[in-house]
Amino acid sequence: MNNYLNQYVTKLFIIDTILLNALHAGQFMSSKQKITHLHPHKVKRQATSDSLEYSNNSSHASGYYDSGSGSTKGGVNSQLVSLSRSSSTHDVESYYREIFTKLPYNTQRAYISDYNEFAIFCKQANLQGFTDDFSHNELCIKQYVEELCRSPLAYRTIKRRLSALSKFLGVAKLPNPIIRSAYLRDFIRLSLIENRKYRLTHKQAVPLTIEMVEQINNAIIPDSLLELRDIAIINLMFDALLRADELVRVCVEDISARNNTLLVVSSKSDQSGQGQYRYVSSSTVSMIQEYINEANTCPKTKQTRHVSDLRGLHKGILFRRLTNHKTALLPFDEQIPSHKANVLNYSSVYRIWRRIAHRAGISENITPHSGRVGGAVSLAEDGASLPELQLAGGWQSPEMPGHYTKQANVKRGGMAKLSAKRNR
Repeated sequence: MNNYLNQYVTKLFIIDTILLNALHAGQFMSSKQKITHLHPHKVKRQATSDSLEYSNNSSHASGYYDSGSGSTKGGVNSQLVSLSRSSSTHDVESYYREIFTKLPYNTQRAYISDYNEFAIFCKQANLQGFTDDFSHNELCIKQYVEELCRSPLAYRTIKRRLSALSKFLGVAKLPNPIIRSAYLRDFIRLSLIENRKYRLTHKQAVPLTIEMVEQINNAIIPDSLLELRDIAIINLMFDALLRADELVRVCVEDISARNNTLLVVSSKSDQSGQGQYRYVSSSTVSMIQEYINEANTCPKTKQTRHVSDLRGLHKGILFRRLTNHKTALLPFDEQIPSHKANVLNYSSVYRIWRRIAHRAGISENITPHSGRVGGAVSLAEDGASLPELQLAGGWQSPEMPGHYTKQANVKRGGMAKLSAKRNR
């Protein structure tokens, strides 16, 4: 297990121990640190010499958990990694050693953040944390929900935090009132409504509509490898309704020019990894091929790169980082973990979207998610059915595409027709 994953496993084991054993905050935080009221992304932790330094804004740790010896390194007290029951110890350790480390890094960070926030809440509320007692766990979660509803957190963030706690209870085989308590389920639902935490209150990304895509393609005539790559990215994300984390994992072999399809191997809505097929237009396929051809041509000699040249683009990850002069891809080795390889991440994809928007004269604040939202909105406005929308974006549930359909139907409603008739 590499150090990057070990660092995350260490943090999570420490947090798990706090939840199960109701450790005092002094073991997790400095006794001199003032504990602030629960707010998202505003709580920083400073560890004592017996624990691990952690911050919401950092992905690095001062030590890591040694799964082979069952101890920690870098000043982490091994007693923090002992759970209250031997069966729970085995269950949790097995899960995070064999499954957690294989989850996407953003998912790992989300779990860690959610467990940290719950641990801080337990300290603030002087609660023991999760135990073998069903009623105690029910009361603990109820009070946590009350606190979350008083915070500025959005509906989806609250639901994610509760889902993370439910996952932990299941892994540790502890009583789970989130699933089993009808009282708690109704309490959560009504509390969210009462405190105006509605499902769709989050700020939706500005849609990149088909008209805006055409504006980009007409305004930018790519004359460099950088622009060829960026234009291909924008069009592919629109066609296939891709999320940023799906885009950065697209491989050359996932695209079928013959069938106009993209195989999305794994996605947020396909946790089983069975894969989903998305449509890719012929124009986008041509853009991608132009980008590949340019990447496989040496800018100095104008010769085609050999298949063994790591700067070539013959297989593997499609969209990669470029050299400082933006004329060639950086060397890419499939044997190197993705977080260390020369591939794109969310920040680089975000910068691509902002750069293209500026070049095309688009004033709206489009982001990487704008392609997915805009593709769905454009399809809905064109009369696509709900199943067609679900297939286009890989949604398992009709809820979100149904939301886009409702938006589109407003423009076809009675008032829209009346306004058009009266030229209003």
